[in-house]
Amino acid sequence: MTLNLNELQRHIITGIRREDKIVSARCGWGSGKTSGLIFALWFIAKTRPGTSSLLVTDTNGRYNSVLMPEIEKWLEPIGWVYNHTMRRWTDTNNGSTVWCRSYFRPGTRDATHNPLEGLNVTSGVALIDECQTLEAEVAHKALGRLRSGPSPILVLVGLPVVDAWWCQMAEDAGYDPLLFNSYVNEENLAAEWFEATKLLPPDERESMVMNRPKPPSGLVYSEFNPERHIIDGWEYRPEMKARIAIDWGFRKPSVLIIAYDEELQASVICQEFNPHEVTIEQLAQMILAVAWPRSLQTQAPSSRIWLDAGVADKAGAARSDHTGRSAFRMIKRHPDQGGIGMPLRWSTDPIMTDILNGVQKLKRAFHRGRYRVTREVWDRGERVKGNSIRRALMSYAWDKQEKPKKDGREDPLDALRYDCIYHYWSDTDIERTANKRTPRSRKVKVGGGRKDSF
Repeated sequence: MTLNLNELQRHIITGIRREDKIVSARCGWGSGKTSGLIFALWFIAKTRPGTSSLLVTDTNGRYNSVLMPEIEKWLEPIGWVYNHTMRRWTDTNNGSTVWCRSYFRPGTRDATHNPLEGLNVTSGVALIDECQTLEAEVAHKALGRLRSGPSPILVLVGLPVVDAWWCQMAEDAGYDPLLFNSYVNEENLAAEWFEATKLLPPDERESMVMNRPKPPSGLVYSEFNPERHIIDGWEYRPEMKARIAIDWGFRKPSVLIIAYDEELQASVICQEFNPHEVTIEQLAQMILAVAWPRSLQTQAPSSRIWLDAGVADKAGAARSDHTGRSAFRMIKRHPDQGGIGMPLRWSTDPIMTDILNGVQKLKRAFHRGRYRVTREVWDRGERVKGNSIRRALMSYAWDKQEKPKKDGREDPLDALRYDCIYHYWSDTDIERTANKRTPRSRKVKVGGGRKDSF
């Protein structure tokens, strides 16, 4: 197989050829880092025949949707076969193999119980993708699997974040990390895609495209501007599609009612509830006082906001110790039986439910004007006791570890985040368009990148 590599991909393979102990790369969306890992696997198989290597990413979903299609595209046509039971690829030409693992360790188990235990990696090479979603522990555990091979090599790649641990690890070992922006793969990315990235919040484009991440400061949702996002004199109309979003909790649940306004091309937060110490039945009664499932419209006591869909925190799927039923099952009950009479959706996808991923989606949605808040909800939020969407937006800030502070006031924003990942995940996912599969081929075009752009 003849490969024509971009600069990032050439540097990764050069580091392996030199037997650098750590080859570390922090690079922008669409830079070709995942393809670079696959080409590195091919190079290792050729230069260390008959040995086994290790390929690690953060989740099974990421492996199935990103890494596996790349392996099928580049390596399957030249004789590589996959054993689904063992999760192992084999090069039938020389017997080289690759163990494929996702690194997820429940917090209830210590580090000696991890997905890499027991693997025999005889090539001495472990490759780890999506390092920005993982902790340094994964590199330490992978290194422990390289004892039986020749010179151990860790190949670590990830997206731009401040103080990237995998880059620091390389520097501590005496190696310069590879820093490339999206333009390194410019010849494989459409010019329209680069134009589309200009719709991103400026800080996000600087980070994820230009590879210039900077520490967050101030409020998490700095894109929210009351002058832009608060609307006066808005009125709900029955033909509008409406939905509900819930962050569970007996002590202080949060509920948002959101209607989509076709004229504004935006979702309008038109009602909120942030009660204290209520049961699911009591919460349902509060909701039904202003909103009712459209499917049960004829049973409503009077005019309401007609609900067409709803989402909630996945925590509601757990059974209560007191009732033996989940919050989702209880809220789904008919209004006569203590529910609101409609099912709510939730996700267990670790990528979609990751807090920082959801925060980024909501930040983009605010930037693009996808959400508005009525003046009535905004003004009431200043007067009420306890939580409100207003107080949450004006207080939700970053901590010293560059993570959103969790102090309980963010509950309404958690509910809004669940709504966003269901309704605006793909709409704002510019990264996904950068990774669209190209036609199956045995070549990758060269992309020189801009030397002065990172």
